Amino acid sequence: MDTPIRVLHVEDDAQFADLAATYLERIDDRFSVETATDVTEGLEHLADGEFDCVVSDYDMPGQNGIEFLENVRTERPNLPFILFTGKGSEAVASEAISKGVTDYLKKKSGADRYELLANRIRNAVRRRRAERRAELWTDAIEAANEGIAIVGPDGRYAEMNRAYADLYGVEPAELIGEPWVKTVPEDEVERLREDVFPTLEAESWSSESVGKRVDDSVYPKLLSLADLGDGGRVCVIRDISDQKEREAELRAKAAKLDVLFEQSPDLIDIHDADGELIDANRRLCDALGYTESELIGKRVWEVDEAIDPETARELWAEMAPGEMRTLRGRYRRRDGSTFPVEVHLARVDLDGDARFFVIAREVDAEQ
Repeated sequence: MDTPIRVLHVEDDAQFADLAATYLERIDDRFSVETATDVTEGLEHLADGEFDCVVSDYDMPGQNGIEFLENVRTERPNLPFILFTGKGSEAVASEAISKGVTDYLKKKSGADRYELLANRIRNAVRRRRAERRAELWTDAIEAANEGIAIVGPDGRYAEMNRAYADLYGVEPAELIGEPWVKTVPEDEVERLREDVFPTLEAESWSSESVGKRVDDSVYPKLLSLADLGDGGRVCVIRDISDQKEREAELRAKAAKLDVLFEQSPDLIDIHDADGELIDANRRLCDALGYTESELIGKRVWEVDEAIDPETARELWAEMAPGEMRTLRGRYRRRDGSTFPVEVHLARVDLDGDARFFVIAREVDAEQ
């Protein structure tokens, strides 16, 4: 409630309207009051600007305050509307309430009526802003891809968005009121109770977990938990089945590549843009007479005597990612002997760093 409060006051007595505006703005410097002397002018103000609250007299020419309220509710169903009148009655109050008035206040006499009006305006605006925040928060939760739920102190679901219920395979109403253990396998329930829940008062928790669907099938999920201070918890979950499948595929591919790398009959190494060897397969180590640890860290020109360092750096710099070159080389063994090779050089970029993948094959000296 630190932000300005824009008030539209519709009152056919212009002198009273000005006096009310003066008092309201003096009582609370957050108030900014605009006045209109009839319903038509009031509707024009509403069409041209945003207001936090409408204050209206009842007995006005053309249309009365309740007719004005009906017009406002057509376009602004939730805008706070206070009927502030000196000629009201129980019948008027009852009709106003049935039409959706926010508050009803008789003008009476004395300066304290403005204090009372200011308080009613503040309360109405505070409630509406709180409702709006709740609506925005609810909309955001419903729009979220993650499943979000609140578990009460009794261990039962109190609230949840559709995404949460979708992961279980039901409508939200079917889970609200049910115990949270219904959506988690027994062994995971035990782990959460023993290892996770006792830590929540100190800090929130997030890690991989397991969920259970209505058909008793299970799925991997990323689970975040936070304590609400009353024994309840906020739960945020995301199904990571696709991620796990991709990781499994990558691991399988990596295992295959590792086998190909190590078991290949070709001489294979990887070096960086400075020519430093960072990996070498067993075939290369055996052919040169080094162990892997002895070979890693050497410069490529220590292995291939046909390489000129400056020429090599120029070549590497001009190669694009994915580009391959075929070259001739002469590898030097640990004992000083050499043998000719055909070299296939490819550049690959890993995490922004240039790497060079080298596959070499021994050839006849005459070729």
